[in-house]
Amino acid sequence: MPALKAGYAIADITPPIGVTMAGYGARDHGSESIETPLSCCALVVEDGEQAAGMVFCDLIAVSRELVAQVRSLVAEAGEIAPDNVMLCGSHTHWGPEVRLAGYLPEHLKHGVSEAYLDCLARTIAGALGEAWRGRVEVAAGWGNGWVEAISFNRRPVTTTGQTVVSYQLPPEQAMVAAHAGSEMRRQWVRGGDKGPRLSPPLEGLQGMCAGVSDPELPFLKLLDQEGKPFLGLVNFACHPVVGGDDNFYAFSPDYPGEARKAFEAVVGCPLAFSLGCAGDQVPAWRAGASRTRVGRSLGSAAACEWYQVQSCAKEVPVRAIRRDLTLAIKDMPSVEEARAELAACPDPESPAAAAQRQQVAMAERFAERKAIDTELWGVRLGDWAAVGLPGEIMAEIGLQIKQHSPFPVTAIISLCNDSVGYISTARAHREGGYEPTWSAPGPQAEEQLVDAALGLLKDLHD
Repeated sequence: MPALKAGYAIADITPPIGVTMAGYGARDHGSESIETPLSCCALVVEDGEQAAGMVFCDLIAVSRELVAQVRSLVAEAGEIAPDNVMLCGSHTHWGPEVRLAGYLPEHLKHGVSEAYLDCLARTIAGALGEAWRGRVEVAAGWGNGWVEAISFNRRPVTTTGQTVVSYQLPPEQAMVAAHAGSEMRRQWVRGGDKGPRLSPPLEGLQGMCAGVSDPELPFLKLLDQEGKPFLGLVNFACHPVVGGDDNFYAFSPDYPGEARKAFEAVVGCPLAFSLGCAGDQVPAWRAGASRTRVGRSLGSAAACEWYQVQSCAKEVPVRAIRRDLTLAIKDMPSVEEARAELAACPDPESPAAAAQRQQVAMAERFAERKAIDTELWGVRLGDWAAVGLPGEIMAEIGLQIKQHSPFPVTAIISLCNDSVGYISTARAHREGGYEPTWSAPGPQAEEQLVDAALGLLKDLHD
């Protein structure tokens, strides 16, 4: 088997000041400043028979249109098969909007810059080309790390079965929820049945039951020909929503940027960040210097895992697969009903009407459709594999996939090659709350996604 080769390139993707930002319906105007520049990291791997390209972007998400444009440019270059290219967003809530998101008022839709998006596609494709041309022989190793108590499940449940979506908790309550979520995660054993999803009622959580978390860190380690650090790739499930009023309109990669800096300071090479199943996972700290606190906690845990991975191999098979995927949609109001509800708002263009605008957009988009057409993507390097899912995924869905993956180390990358909104569990659809309300995928999507992902991983493995 030929030696494994890899190359990477990092490019600046910071947009101009003034464009519309993504992530919060409360914003009422464009960006004002740059706290930290945004970037993308392009990684190319190949074993002499097959090559794959992965791009990890400081973006809220990526659209199918952006992915198609990048793949078209890659096809022109003729170096990597277009279907073997993956783009994903870190889900920073301090980046530009890259879609005409339904919740946006009209004046902010005009701030979604087509010129920036065209430049973004060319920058990403250029980074992939640079990574390809810079390939060197590498050795790869992999492992599963763990980072304790920096994230918790934001969907605690009362003893009467009511979900209380808690985007932020006082730190002492967040720690209770985080530790309970981690302990439940340990009971999701490989090859077994589903583990616990809710804790018993917790006194430190006002008598509510905490939800399961996923503090695992699937990790890929690459060394150069001389055995020196080349690149690390970490996968972690936590919303990048660390910030406050003082930087609400400032671009930032959020805590993943701080994690990358902390890792590189210790290990001496770049760290690529991919978001895990963070649909219901949020950081324990939000205010003040919390970006540094959360980011350095994650970066140091990734550095620890780098040194824990002892064995690296030079002859490692590479394989990538892309598959079409169809997801069922939920029952939704008609277009007329959704528009009437929006019209009843005191100010339909205000931040307070974001949810109603989103409902109108979903009703219009799916008025004549019965399902969502999207895609799955996967790659393997030896006994490390990643499966890319096209939305914001609840942790329980990711845990089911990890339980039955044929690979010892499985990274589940969300917001990969598409953004279909939240993909919630069937139980969450019954319990209600923000995530299933805000998005179109229905309760059947959980089983559809798990089955499709496991089928893809099996084919990567065989």
